Formats: sequence, structure tokens, C-alpha cells
Amino acid sequence: MSKTDEVYNVPRGTAYLTTQQIITYTTYLIFYVALARVLDPIEVNEIGLLLAAQAAFVALTQLGLPASATRYISSNIARNDPKTAGAAARTILRLSFLVGTAGFLMASILSPLVGPSYIGTSDGGNLLIITFASGLLLDFILLFGAYFVGIGSYARSLYQNAFYVPLSRGLGLLLALLGYRVFGIILGWAVGGVLALALSLYLWHGQLLSHSSHPLRPLLAFSLPVFGAALIAFGQQYGDFTILNLILGHLASNGIYYVIVSSVSALSILWIPVTQALYPALSASHATDGSQAISDRLAIAFRLTNLAVLPFGAALAAVAPTVIGLVYKPPYVAQADIFAILALASIFTAQGAILTISLQAVGRARQVLIVTLASTLVGLITVATTASLLGTLGAALGRIILGAGTVFLARRSMESSAKTHVGNSLPTAIMLAVGVGTPLAIADYLLIVINMPLVGHPGPLLRLPILVLVFAVAFLSMSRTFRIFRASDFAILKDALPHRFHPQLRAIEHLIVGRKKDGGHS
Repeated sequence: MSKTDEVYNVPRGTAYLTTQQIITYTTYLIFYVALARVLDPIEVNEIGLLLAAQAAFVALTQLGLPASATRYISSNIARNDPKTAGAAARTILRLSFLVGTAGFLMASILSPLVGPSYIGTSDGGNLLIITFASGLLLDFILLFGAYFVGIGSYARSLYQNAFYVPLSRGLGLLLALLGYRVFGIILGWAVGGVLALALSLYLWHGQLLSHSSHPLRPLLAFSLPVFGAALIAFGQQYGDFTILNLILGHLASNGIYYVIVSSVSALSILWIPVTQALYPALSASHATDGSQAISDRLAIAFRLTNLAVLPFGAALAAVAPTVIGLVYKPPYVAQADIFAILALASIFTAQGAILTISLQAVGRARQVLIVTLASTLVGLITVATTASLLGTLGAALGRIILGAGTVFLARRSMESSAKTHVGNSLPTAIMLAVGVGTPLAIADYLLIVINMPLVGHPGPLLRLPILVLVFAVAFLSMSRTFRIFRASDFAILKDALPHRFHPQLRAIEHLIVGRKKDGGHS
């Protein structure tokens, strides 16, 4: 194992970051389920607008510096130059403080002027000021998270996020239940941010100590294109929702669409940990090992991502009415088709995320900007031209076009640096997705329409265990019949998990792969 592999252990980092994402998205799931029950759809729409404002503030004030920090720290550590890595971290922190503080002061001045019309309530200005304060705190939390990943300390990134997300969302819900409604939600974000920043400072204490500064020009040369891409990413995340509100007005259906999109994003637990762990490893490999090492890492990443995202996305799409009906109120079930469409299309988002992070890792930040700008423009134009006719379905169509465009353009840009292997195991993943999704869709339909003796039409809670059983049988039978997974796939997991979990992992391997003599197991 090379020194780079020891410091940036991608399987181990992915395990930590997967745990982080499980905590994050479990919290978000509980948050949005509770939000839909505590607040009415109009208030949920207000929360969506405030989150969009927070995301815009963070995108504008970060200047792409967290991505620059991770790249410069990891590449200099790979070159055995911690002094330069520390200087980069110090300079980036000072610049972030100056830009973030100036941005907050400007936003605070403008908020009373634009808040009431933007949010649609008389106290919109005050709500925006608190939201921007939480955004400033989030700036620094994300920056320290980038530092932790940059030095290969994935565990500290886990501790930071596992503290911030549940605390900020949980406190907000508590205040909303106590009668503070929308104000209570955003106050929870701010208080949680203060405490999480204090924890981040404690975790970073003593790391990469440096009293020197790094030249700004190379840092900004890399970060500014990433900054532009981050602004565009904001458009990707909230552009369709904002366009719906501008064209259709502040409708309850827009709030429902926002919750549905946020629910589908839970699937990103299957690829975000991979991209976060892969980024510093690719950056270090680019600095020391060359294009073949990058290509080898991407081949593994795309194989596992394709085999995970497509089948699970198809499974969720097949049972969309049950999933939505289980966790949300009846009005939300009307957009189950939107949930299904976006779940199926999540493979484009996953592949695009890996490709764009790969472009950043090899220093091609301008290509990231071009790719994200072009795909986002096409996607948002699609939303703008179809929203009045198709409503939220037009917004979902725009997201699909955006994701597919990102994959197409990013792959073309990346191929000149290293072979990407985007299609690695993709036909197999499609076969598995069809084999799992078809019986699930049939079972879900029959359970909804059939009037059972003594039970009648079973509700979502009664349908769920039956559907889980159907999924397990279909997944295992397809996996074993067509030998979809290999022993080498589980070898990667063994590198990621502590030894005490290896017996359980071996049992799962025997269940899915079988007991053939492969990789040393009988």
C-alpha cells in the first residue's frame, strides 16, 4: 500500500462518510416528515424559500474555498510538505472570514427591503437575517469539514456533521412545536451552527500549525471557477423550485414538490460518501501517481455506484405511493409519480457527481464551471418553458435533463485526463434494477387495489413488510443467479469496516455471492 493509500484510505473514508450520510439523511427524513405534520404546506414553502436563501448566501460567500482547501492540503501532504498545507489552510480561513462577514453585513441591510415580498410575510426581513446568520456559521463549518477531509481525518468530519445536523434540525423542530413555527425552525439552524462551529475549532486545534501565508493567486485561480460552479450548483438545487414559485405563485403544491425532491435526495447516501472520500485521494494520486491510478480508482467507484444506485432507485420508484403515503400526509401522495421519476433518474446525479469531483481533483476547475453552467442552463430553461403547462412534472423533467447533460459533458472533459469507466457494470446494474423493480411494482399495485378479507385495502404500514420481503427475495435471487457481485467487492468493504464486523460481512457475502472458493472463502 502506498503512502497516499495509507493517508487517504478511500474504502475506510467511504465507511466513515457513509455513516455521516446515514445520520444526516435519517435526520433530514425525520425533519421533513415532522415538518409536513407540524407546519402547513404554505409554511413548508416558506422554509423552502429560506433554505434557498441560505444556500445562495453560502454559495456566494464561500468562493469555492473549501474545495480549494481540500485539494491544496491533500496534494501538499502527498508531497510531504505539511508546512505549505498549513499555510494554505491559514490563508483560506482568513479570506473566508473577511468575505463571509462582509456578505452577512450586506445581506442584513438588504433583507428588510426584499424579505416581505420574497417570503410572502410581513416578518420576512427578520427571517432572512437569521437565515443569513446561520449561513455564515455554515460557511465555517463546511470549511473545517474540508480541512478534515484534506488531511484524511474522515472521522472528524463524521463527528462534526453528526453533531451539527441533528442538533440544528432537532432544535428547530422543538421550537416549532413550542409555537414559534417558521421562526423556530431557522433559530434552531443558527443555535446549532454556533455549537457546531465551537466543536469544529476544538477538533482542528493543533493541526497543520503554520504562521506563514500562502500566495492568494494560485488559491483563487483554482477556487474561483469552483465558486462559479457552486453558484450554478445552487441553481441546480433550488432553481426549479424558485421558478415554480415565480411562474405559478406561492402554491401548496410547490411546498409539496420541495419536500418530495428533498426526500429523493436521501438516495445520495449511496454516492456522496464515495465522492467525498475519492476527492482527496484522486488529488493526491494526480500529484504523485499519474492518470492510470486515477483511472483505476474511478473504475471501482463507478462499478459500485452503478450497482447500488440503479437497483435501489428502481426499488423506490416502484413503491413510490407506499413510501410517500407512509411518511407524509395524503396530499403528498399526489406527487408520488414525481418521486418515482426522480428516483430513477438519480443515477445521472450520482455519475455526474463523481465526474465533476474528478475534474476538480485533477485541477480542471474551469471545465467544471463550463460543464455545470451548460447543463444547468438547459435544465432550467426546460423548467421555465414547461412549468406553466406541466407544473411540478416540468420541474422534474428539467432535473433529469440537467443530470444527463452533466454526465455527458463531464465525461467528455475528463477523458483527456484519464479513462473514466462510467459504464462499468452498467448493463448488469440495469438488469438488476429491472429484476428488482418489476416484482416490487406489481406487488405494490396489487396491495393497493386488492380488497383483502378482514383487512380491506391495506395501508402503507401494512404493505411495507410485504414489499421489503419481495425486495429481499428479488435482490438475492437476481444477485446469485446472474453472479452480479464478486468477492472482490466485499474485499473493498472489509478494508473499510472494523475487524469486528467481518464475520457479519462474510455471512452477507455468502448469502449474496455464494460459498464458491473465491477470494479465500469456502
